[in-house]
Amino acid sequence: MRRSVFLRRMLRQYGSNVTVTADNAETQTVHALIQAMNYKNKVTPKDVWMPEGYFDNSHFSYIGPPECRLDQMSGVVLSCSEKSYQVIRAQCFEVGNQILYLWAVLKELPGEETDGGF
Repeated sequence: MRRSVFLRRMLRQYGSNVTVTADNAETQTVHALIQAMNYKNKVTPKDVWMPEGYFDNSHFSYIGPPECRLDQMSGVVLSCSEKSYQVIRAQCFEVGNQILYLWAVLKELPGEETDGGF
């Protein structure tokens, strides 16, 4: 079985429905994986110090099909399970001159108030 066929099958079976909206492309729905990156906060001059062991869960990783070229779109917003994400960076992963999948770093967008502001 070819790697690309295997990966597409895995995304269909285990991925979530993700709606992709962009400024320069039609809205589409794909099967993709979105997961919190859970990296430890590193202190830099621009960052606020966090206690040791604190995890910053504001960034997420995306793995999706090669047909949805996030790297060629602008103003991309992904929606999945009532959450929205902004694409920070996207890139293709190629093997043997064939794109196997697209990966991206996402930032969760603030949700809307649903309780009337109380």
